[in-house]
Amino acid sequence: MEKTAVTVKIFNDEYTLKTDLPRTDVDAIAAMVDKKMQKLATSQHLVTTSKVAVWAALDLAGELYTLRREYEALLKAAKDI
Repeated sequence: MEKTAVTVKIFNDEYTLKTDLPRTDVDAIAAMVDKKMQKLATSQHLVTTSKVAVWAALDLAGELYTLRREYEALLKAAKDI
């Protein structure tokens, strides 16, 4: 699939990405990151974009890590059946 340029707005900044994902997926991912950053900026009283971005990245990475562990446990349980 050919990559296309897609522009998204995250935390009041625009980013142009080259991706082969459908536009709806890119928009959904960007909205998830923006929402996470907006929430953290407000709840943690963070001012700089870089601190908000790192905090959001750690938060999202933690969610991904947990989901991967749960997925592996489900695969193991399915093999044991």
